[in-house]
Formats: sequence, C-alpha cells, structure tokens
Amino acid sequence: MSDTPGRAAVSALVLIAGTASAEQAPVWQVAIAHDFLLPDDGPPVHQYPAQTLDFDAKGLLRGFADDRGPVTWGLPVGHAGNDGLVAWGRWGTGRTAGQGRHANVDITGGEGARNAIYYVAGVPTQKALQGAARFSVLGGQVSPTAGEGGMAATTFLENGALEADFSTGRARITLAITVPSGRYELSAEDLHIVDGRIQTAPDSRLAVSGALCFAGCKAYLTGFLAGPGGERAGLAYHVDIEALTEDVNGVIAWRRD
Repeated sequence: MSDTPGRAAVSALVLIAGTASAEQAPVWQVAIAHDFLLPDDGPPVHQYPAQTLDFDAKGLLRGFADDRGPVTWGLPVGHAGNDGLVAWGRWGTGRTAGQGRHANVDITGGEGARNAIYYVAGVPTQKALQGAARFSVLGGQVSPTAGEGGMAATTFLENGALEADFSTGRARITLAITVPSGRYELSAEDLHIVDGRIQTAPDSRLAVSGALCFAGCKAYLTGFLAGPGGERAGLAYHVDIEALTEDVNGVIAWRRD
C-alpha cells in the first residue's frame, strides 16, 4: 500500500492531463492479465471500471479492486512504467494480499514457473473522439510470458499496432510475440469501442498463427482508451495455445502516433 506522499507524487503527474489534484489519489481504469488459473474466473484477462488506484511514490501500482474486493501488492514490481496517462507493470515473486478474487494467490514470478499478474492502467478518456487514429507500442511495455518447461528464456513483444476509427466505433489490433516455443502473430478485426472500452463482439474476428498453433490457438483480449483526449490506450491479452500446458499472457501500453 502506498502512503500519502506516494499518492501525491503520482497525482502530480496526472495534473499534466488536468484529471486530478495533488490532494487526490488518481481515479484510473485498469486491466489485468495473469498466468495462473482460478476457479470460475474465465479467461485470465479482466477489465475493471474506473476506480481510485493505489500507486506508490515511483508510480508503481500497489492496489486495485477486482469484482470481489481489493487486491494489494507490497513487493517489487517489474517491467514497469508510468507517464502520467498510462501505467504498466508486472507483479511477481510473492503472494498477493487483500480480499478480492485475485488476492492471497502465490505467484512465483520466476523464469520457468513464470506466474505473474500484469497490469495496465490509464486516465479515463473524457470526451467523444472523432476521426481515426493509429497507436504504437509505448516503450517499456511488459514482456509477455509463457511457462514452457521450467527453463529461463527470453520472451518479448516484437511489434504491435492499434488502429481506431472513432466514427464507426471499431478498432483493429496486430501483435507479434516471441516466446520459448516460437513466434506468434495475433490479429483482431472489428473490435468495438464502447464508452472508451475496446471490446470483442460477435462480429469481431480474432486469429492467432504461430509455431504451435497446429493444435489450435485462441486469443482473448480487453482494453481501453486512456488520456483526456484518447492519447493512450491499454490492452490485456491471453493466447490459449492448445499444444502447451501454459499459455501466453501480457499487457501493452500504447501511444497515439
């Protein structure tokens, strides 16, 4: 949990966007992805309504509320960044606390076991957006992970793009991800933009191809626009690889070009 000086420091960043005062903790939306599976939790990507988030003095997320209550983290945060409009990071190596669905879970976070919670949070977009926009991956994004056999291996996001047409309320995403088993490409067409959220719908088309997709691969994702004028975006994703006992999960922060 952060103390008052920590909240003030992050709020000072948010002042750039005019969305908070130094006396207030920031009210941001948040999406998460995680490597572990919980009963009745569905695909391990979730998005929660705008809420008062708990950041520390370095801009690292220390707590959020899921659908059942608070989830907190007092240990190191990896692969993290915060530019005042969007923040991202990885919780690993320890146990979450709180009373929420994702609280009191042991997440080792080490290479090989590779359990973690990944978060991306952003200032809610405050106005109706017009026209079209393209977004590129913001530097310092969280690396995706796949628990593939217990050996250390590099995993990374090679590239990605988000294209949004605000006049039609549709979005398109492409990702290229490399994990120990190989390279995977994800494309999502006709995603819906609803009240600043990026959602799949019955007419959306998600496709995954890659090294071990011969047995089938399926993607799940959820995201949002961030910043008062939609200057940023956040995405949590999960790729179910049928040929593996573990899957690929991660989050991405985007910057509008």
